[in-house]
Amino acid sequence: RKQLLIHGILTLGAIGFIPISFFVHAGADVAQHPLRWLLIHLAAAVGVPFFVLSATAPLVQNWLARTDVESRQDPYFLYAASNAGSLLSLVLYPLVMEPMFGLQVQSRAWSAGYGVLLALLVLTGAAVLRNNRGVTQSPAIAPPDWKNRRFWAAAAFVPSALLLAVTTHISVNIAPVPFLWIIPLAVYLLTFIMAFGRGSTRLPGAVSLSRFSPLVFVALLLIVPDMAPQTPTLNWLLMGGHVAAFFFGALLCHRRLAERRPPAEHLTEFYFWIALGGALGGTFTALIAPVIFKSVFEYPLLVAVLAFFRESEEQNANRWDWILPAFLGALFLGVWQLHTSSVVPDAGFFIALLAFRRRRLRFALAFAILIIGYALTLPAYVERGRRVYIARNFFGVKKVLVDDEQHLLKLIHGEILHGIESTEPERAGIPLSYYHPTGPVGDVMAALGERPGQTVGVVGLGSGSLAAYASASRQLVFYEIDTQVETIARQYFSFLDRCREHCSVAIGDGRLAIERTPDRTFDLILLDAFSSDSIPAHLVSREALRIYQSRLKPNGMILFHVSNRYLNVGRLVSAVTGDAGLVVYLRSDREDNGLPGKSGSDYAVAARHVSDLGVLPLKGTWFPLESASAVRPWTDDYSNVLDLLRWKE
Repeated sequence: RKQLLIHGILTLGAIGFIPISFFVHAGADVAQHPLRWLLIHLAAAVGVPFFVLSATAPLVQNWLARTDVESRQDPYFLYAASNAGSLLSLVLYPLVMEPMFGLQVQSRAWSAGYGVLLALLVLTGAAVLRNNRGVTQSPAIAPPDWKNRRFWAAAAFVPSALLLAVTTHISVNIAPVPFLWIIPLAVYLLTFIMAFGRGSTRLPGAVSLSRFSPLVFVALLLIVPDMAPQTPTLNWLLMGGHVAAFFFGALLCHRRLAERRPPAEHLTEFYFWIALGGALGGTFTALIAPVIFKSVFEYPLLVAVLAFFRESEEQNANRWDWILPAFLGALFLGVWQLHTSSVVPDAGFFIALLAFRRRRLRFALAFAILIIGYALTLPAYVERGRRVYIARNFFGVKKVLVDDEQHLLKLIHGEILHGIESTEPERAGIPLSYYHPTGPVGDVMAALGERPGQTVGVVGLGSGSLAAYASASRQLVFYEIDTQVETIARQYFSFLDRCREHCSVAIGDGRLAIERTPDRTFDLILLDAFSSDSIPAHLVSREALRIYQSRLKPNGMILFHVSNRYLNVGRLVSAVTGDAGLVVYLRSDREDNGLPGKSGSDYAVAARHVSDLGVLPLKGTWFPLESASAVRPWTDDYSNVLDLLRWKE
């Protein structure tokens, strides 16, 4: 009765926080402390309902244990049911809910669902009160000791942390594929279902997993430390290997959790330690790792821990379990020092590792030493360039590489190229890659001509290449949300220094910053923030376009950089500009004309009238952008990345 009363009060109290809404308030804290800003807003918007819902699943299982139904002895199957529901919603949201409904409709539907849940909880509580056999502490069942508690937390910590780590690794080091985050999260939920579902004893248990796990761990040595962009086909194979490795590791840990679950009397405490371990794992990967690691080093570090969750035939650890792995590590270090020109995984290390397979501690230590060793040594030899700088924060990993063969300095953000400059003195300061003078950007800047008092607003700084187009009659204002990008552009590239007082950088969200400028400020607004898997929806919504139009001069233009390997951003631009009544022309530039450092690019330029585009429609390389009638224009309430996938075309 007390549980029903307390949880009922909390559930009713959460109604005050629905319908769920997320209000964005502009401020410097967004750019300076994005993670803190995001956590505060999420806690205020969804914190209380999330807390209540998270507490519901273990409570209902506890209630089931108090009835006289047959399944009361092992109510943990409901944990599998809960995760099955999460998996179903995970698949349905991006495929059904998001493409069909806006945020306000989704919020109202969620509120209605919450009401249904509240009614079901009342009915369930009433049924339990009528059929309450009570749960009494049996003298034969001792409370969990601290060894079990630590194990529960650790076995939940590792898969939770690894979930975020493997997703980040694939997105940063292999390919930023849209919707990729769904796959590891679905695998994470699936392993819980397999571990705690009814009849789970017929599934591969931790012991049987441990029997063939040495071969899997050897395979991980070949997969996990590989951080080099490969051919598209090999990238897909690598992604599959990483997902399979995560599935194995998460299932191993979750099976060990299920096997060491306590009787129903201690169910609540069991879930407390699982929740604590999972929260700590997420905190480690999302908050701590970006601060202490400059790359996604937490990924191999977490994989190195997996081998400690194996079962083995060993009895007690002995000194050789420590000495032999240490010797293997020293041997690895010696081989690396002798062959610094190329570090290739040696079959001898794999054979030695397999020789330790029957001793859990010995095998785990040797595996950890090797995988961390490879993770530290391989990246320097497989990157396409000599690394001179690397940094990481909330917005991802940024690297500055020097290509000594082509004499180029490159800024890589994740796996995306964000700017190039020649290291040859006579070619330094020339905009290259997507911003070459012979490309679409050069055309648009030439079309601006010698208009007096020009102001160009650029959302996205990169290496600062566009600063090369600044002049005495053309002022460039860059809007950049990531403070590290400005630091890199000023310290390693010369574009900003060369333009001197004719360009400036404003730190903050581009749309919010443009909104604060006076009307009729810009001759050109250039949006250069769509070159990855995640499109900032608020930059290209109907409401955003209205803001841009009001800040343009009467003959002003909006230039969209729509180059993207996985998403047809041009279709979205066509939809929102057509909705706004603008004329749009597209240039797809794939000719390098033998010019070193030039990259293919796609740009769409929009204006109120064709005459505002100057000579662009007459050049023969710009063509009217075909209307994307099948794409619904995005708004601040609605966005749908699914419509833009290139493999749907």
